Amino acid sequence: MKFKARKVYGQSGQKDCPFCGALAIAKNEQGLDVCRSHKKEVLQEFKCKCGNWLELKVGKFGQYFNCFKCGNMNYNKGMAMKPVQQVKTVAENVIKKKSYEKKEQKETVITTDDAYYFS
Repeated sequence: MKFKARKVYGQSGQKDCPFCGALAIAKNEQGLDVCRSHKKEVLQEFKCKCGNWLELKVGKFGQYFNCFKCGNMNYNKGMAMKPVQQVKTVAENVIKKKSYEKKEQKETVITTDDAYYFS
């Protein structure tokens, strides 16, 4: 007799960012779960196996794709049809953005006279 794997708190509802694969903690304009760095990006449309465009929709039970010929399909099944080339170009763009975003750190000195920090 086989036993089920033990459930661990917080692992059942984890979603990954479709752009980079990191933990999704925010939503973009489409209602898609994404990470912080991809909050302003939009998932581009891509084609189904039948040749029609897949449309991303958000419903009561989460995200799903709609194809005119095939009908509604699971989010994971639709993402499996996404071209691999598109993911690589987006990941390269993210790496380029991060390299330019390096900022100088500022040092803040706090004394006991600052009422803002000590209330």
